[in-house]
Amino acid sequence: MKFFGVIVLLVAAVGYIRAEELSKENLVVVAGVCKEEKGASDDDVAALKAHEAPTTHEGKCMVACIMEKFEMLADGKLVKEKAIEVGVALFDDDEAKATAVVESCESLEVDDDPCEAAVQYGGCLKEHADAH
Repeated sequence: MKFFGVIVLLVAAVGYIRAEELSKENLVVVAGVCKEEKGASDDDVAALKAHEAPTTHEGKCMVACIMEKFEMLADGKLVKEKAIEVGVALFDDDEAKATAVVESCESLEVDDDPCEAAVQYGGCLKEHADAH
């Protein structure tokens, strides 16, 4: 699973998108909103589309924004229940796998900057999802 394959499923539209409504189209909407809100560049969006972690602070903040809109990230910390809910959608209703992946990352020591934390959580989730 690619780095932002996990992030794709952390997406909510301008309001809120339930797990069963997650789609690539919704990601585009939310990423566009977050790009504007955080001042991210087209290169930041291109990195996201290429399943790579953005390298600029604005790009990382765009990732945090996406995660926040899905309520997966709050105050720079992973929200376990929401992360599992999204993981269930990601892993074809495999709650055990989703729970294992999220629990592997929930206690990760992350940067105090929510933008950095979002990318660190994304990397952890990707690593553990790949292992499953």
